[in-house]
Amino acid sequence: MGNRKPVRSGGVTGFSMFCIAWSRRFACLAGGLVAMGVCEASEPLVLGYGKEAFTVGNELYATEFADPENWVVQVADVDSPTKERVTFEAGMLDLYMPDRGCTAWLNKPFKGPITIVYNVRCPLETEKDDGILATDINNFWHCSDPRNFDAVLTTTQTHYHGGFLGYHEMRGYYACTGGGRNRTTRFRRYPRWKDGKDIPHIAVNANDGKKEFLIEPGTWHTIQLVYCDGLLQYIKDGLVVYEFKEGDAITVETRDKDNRRQKHEETYTLDKFPAYDEGYFGFRMVGSHHQYKNLKIYELVPE
Repeated sequence: MGNRKPVRSGGVTGFSMFCIAWSRRFACLAGGLVAMGVCEASEPLVLGYGKEAFTVGNELYATEFADPENWVVQVADVDSPTKERVTFEAGMLDLYMPDRGCTAWLNKPFKGPITIVYNVRCPLETEKDDGILATDINNFWHCSDPRNFDAVLTTTQTHYHGGFLGYHEMRGYYACTGGGRNRTTRFRRYPRWKDGKDIPHIAVNANDGKKEFLIEPGTWHTIQLVYCDGLLQYIKDGLVVYEFKEGDAITVETRDKDNRRQKHEETYTLDKFPAYDEGYFGFRMVGSHHQYKNLKIYELVPE
C-alpha cells in the first residue's frame, strides 16, 4: 500500500475486555431502542452472524467533526445554478449537495476486522430545495485503488472526482439506503468495472423499496458497517439490512453484449471473492443534504 500507516489495534487485555463487555450490555439495550426509533445508538451492536463470529474490541477512531484536515471531500463538477456547501461545526459534518454527487473520505486507512457506526439525517429544513431529495445515504469502506492504494484520496478527471462512475474501478465495499424517488437499498462488492467495462460483481438488492430500510426525512438514523474476515453486514437502526458469509448464496450482476443488466446466483467464497482486509471509509451521496455525527470505528475480535 502507500505511505499512510493503517490504523489497527495492538490487542485487547483481559481487563479491557471486561469493561468492554459491560459497555456492550448497555449497547444492546440501546440497540432495541434504536430499532423502535426511541434513541440514537452510540455503541456498535453485535447482531445476526456477528453473534458467533466476533466481539467488539477497542475504539480505533472517533470524531466530533472538528477535524476537517482529516477529510478529503470530492464534489462532482456539474452544470447547475445550485451551490454545494461543506461545513464542519456543532459536532457535525454537514454536506449540502444539490444536483451533484459527493464522496467524503476519512484520510486514515484501517486494517483488519472493523465496525463503523454513525448517525445521519436528511434535515426537513432543506428537503424542498432545488436539487435536493432525502435520499442516498451511501457508504464505502475498506476501499483502495487497485493500482495505487491511496489514490482514492486524489481527484483526477477520470477517477474519484465526485461523479459516481469515477469510483467503479476501485476495490472495496458499498452499501446504500434510498428515499424519495430512489428507493434502492443495496450492497455491492467493487470493482464494478475493469478497463472501463462492466465485470461480474456482488450486487445484492433484495430489500429495495422496503419501508423499514428507507430514509425518513428529519429522523436521525444509525448506520453500522461490518467487515470481519470476509463476513459483511449492513445495519440500519438496529436492523440487519444485508449480511453474508462464506457459503451463502449471493447475487452477481453483469451486463450482456447488448448492455442489458444480467443477474445470477452464486455461492460466496473467499477464493472467488477475496476479502478486502484494509482500505478507506467514505460517506457517499448525490443530490441530497446529509448531516453526520457520532462517527466511531472499532476493532472487531474474531471468535
